Amino acid sequence: MQLLEIKKLPEHLINQIKAGEVVERPYNVVKELVENAVDAKASQLHIELLDGGKQLIRITDNGIGIASSQLFTALERHATSKINKFEDLEKLASFGFRGEALPSIASICHFTIKSRPASQEVGKEIHIQYGKKSSEKDLSMPCGTVVQIKDLFSNVPVRLKFLKSTATEFTHIHDFLTAMAFANPHISFRFSHNGRDVFFYHAKKNLNERFIEIVGLDSKEYTEVNYSRGTFKITGFAGLPSAAKTTPSYFITFVNGRYVKDKIVRSGILQGYQGLLTKGLISPALIFTEVDPSWVDVNAHPSKTEIRFYDASSIQELVSIGIQNAVKESVHKYSKPNLESNVLKNEDEPKRNSFENNCFSHSPSKFSQPEIKNFNIKESFKAPINVKQEINSPTKYSYEKKENIIQQIKGNAVAKLKTDEKTYENKPLIILPQKENIFQSAKFLGQFANCYILLEIQNEMWIVDQHAFHERILFEEIMQSHLSHKVPKQDLISPIIIPSNEILTSIVLEQKEKIFSLGFDIEGLKNGSIAIHAFPSFLTTQKVPQIFDEIMARIIAINGLPQSEPHPLIEKANLVTIGIQEELSLQPSQIKEQDIYHLLFATMACHNAVRAGDPLNEELVKRLLARANDVDFYAHCPHGRPVIRKFTNKDISAWFQRI
Repeated sequence: MQLLEIKKLPEHLINQIKAGEVVERPYNVVKELVENAVDAKASQLHIELLDGGKQLIRITDNGIGIASSQLFTALERHATSKINKFEDLEKLASFGFRGEALPSIASICHFTIKSRPASQEVGKEIHIQYGKKSSEKDLSMPCGTVVQIKDLFSNVPVRLKFLKSTATEFTHIHDFLTAMAFANPHISFRFSHNGRDVFFYHAKKNLNERFIEIVGLDSKEYTEVNYSRGTFKITGFAGLPSAAKTTPSYFITFVNGRYVKDKIVRSGILQGYQGLLTKGLISPALIFTEVDPSWVDVNAHPSKTEIRFYDASSIQELVSIGIQNAVKESVHKYSKPNLESNVLKNEDEPKRNSFENNCFSHSPSKFSQPEIKNFNIKESFKAPINVKQEINSPTKYSYEKKENIIQQIKGNAVAKLKTDEKTYENKPLIILPQKENIFQSAKFLGQFANCYILLEIQNEMWIVDQHAFHERILFEEIMQSHLSHKVPKQDLISPIIIPSNEILTSIVLEQKEKIFSLGFDIEGLKNGSIAIHAFPSFLTTQKVPQIFDEIMARIIAINGLPQSEPHPLIEKANLVTIGIQEELSLQPSQIKEQDIYHLLFATMACHNAVRAGDPLNEELVKRLLARANDVDFYAHCPHGRPVIRKFTNKDISAWFQRI
């Protein structure tokens, strides 16, 4: 057998291979060149395309330009002005830095670059044919740079045939340029396709002006996001739940000014909406995340749209908090927004759990007792024992919670996110703004279909979903009592026995402390069953087996389905697993502790809330309204469904053509 000769690849082939990593489609070319123009301090950009960029891409900017003596150097591999040593990668503030893009692009097209800095009277133009210089000349031109790409991939037919339709390639570029226009309001962006202007955004003073320019009247469907903690900051605009769609108009994310499609930031945004949106809907978002540059590896992928965070879970959590605070406050301005208290509580981050509807409707396992039809509504409307938060002075709980979040942000990296410890001295950590008792003046109009409460409040008619409203109030009360370690319990003279087997019981007993914090005292029996000696007093005895059934199923799902004899709990845990995978795009083992609590509290609240079809009199409604004023949030149920619809006198008059 003949030995194969090992030889070094020619430079042009190396560049073509490299181009395959950096350039997959016209979008990648536009991205690299536009980011270079922004790095060059341009204030005007004109992007021109033919055939979605397949025939022509031309980028013209008025940036600082490139000196004639360095123009050809810029076309050599690994030639860059951005870094001098490896440590510079840890504090990058520019988009480009590797020096790979231009030579890689030039190797797969007819490439022309011309540039003039302000210090020169004339500029220089260089033409590259598939990676080899074919001509250069001096020329008169304005300050700045023009880069032109013709016939992309014309010498790499294998890549050319994988390009999508003109419309698809155009859409990728359009979305990117829109994102860059948002991120750089001080730059004017003109985008032309096939000789016609697609958009022309003039330079603006700030993001707000650019946002209104692009989004227009729909901007009222957004709320401003502005949250920071230590060196972490998140700003931008988040769509209100009313703007949510299956495919949002905008979902754009930036990290340190860089346009990215990062799953950590995306997950944080989606997590922030959990409990506020129904299944399958996504709210639009334009989010800017700023972190210490040393926390981010932008060199994780050649395209630089995928990045790595030093402590991804903490970043995701903080993004979620920032989004949720902004949306909750805007959705329900008269409700007490979970501002800094949510940061410290942590467990109070609602999660979207619409998949629970399927889990709840699934038949309980054989030891679950049937629901009592004559549910005691009056009992369920009683306020829980001593769970109202004190917000006027610091408490031991507050300081303990401050330490909890510090522990959650792992290792030495916490120093980057911690605020000055002195700011906490002699100050309450749970600071909630004063809230008007909006329900004090509420006039009870009646009940419709034994499902909706009708109220008149401040010259508006409110229609309230009674089950969702009561469910959210119960959820918040349970959460508050859990966080304050004051879950009221009811002891049993005779324990409730939950049939199980040794394998499943051992999994559940490993979480005994968490179960205890929920208000359950349990014991494993020799035959594999579980004995419940006490349960939360806001539950009825008849509900306990069914709810504990749900708790066990979630614990089993989160810990992984065991190899065991067939059991109803295994079936239910499997449904929970499927729901988590579909709804949260996570494996059950990836769910955080606060997510688990949300699942359990939502279960308890759902099973104990007044049902659709239950008649309510004015006295019961007033009790419910009084309790609503003592909780943090009630605009959406724990599964994300809206609770209240409001109509002004003008709205109703319009129905009858009175205006």
